Amino acid sequence: MAFRRFTDTIKANGGDEKAYAQAVVTETNELFGCTVTELYEGTGGKTNRRDTLPHEVQQAYTVNESLSAYELERMEGTIGGENQREVNNKINAVVREQSKQTRKWLPW
Repeated sequence: MAFRRFTDTIKANGGDEKAYAQAVVTETNELFGCTVTELYEGTGGKTNRRDTLPHEVQQAYTVNESLSAYELERMEGTIGGENQREVNNKINAVVREQSKQTRKWLPW
């Protein structure tokens, strides 16, 4: 549910498929200090199956994506750029900043 809202707000702000992937890579790095692949391998999760990740990891993603979606909803209609890459990068910057804030609340 949170992930769906997160991806919907990326789309509403003009992000494309690359923006979704970039956002997940960014939030994973900021929240857990590793790549998506390293997270799945290190926790024994099955690739592209968040439900196989530890509960705490799933919760961190849910919280961050809910908060990021809220920030992106607030910015809807204001994120622009000269090309798709610029739009995606601006969306990614919002996700990065929110992920840094969320990380401060996590116990690791």
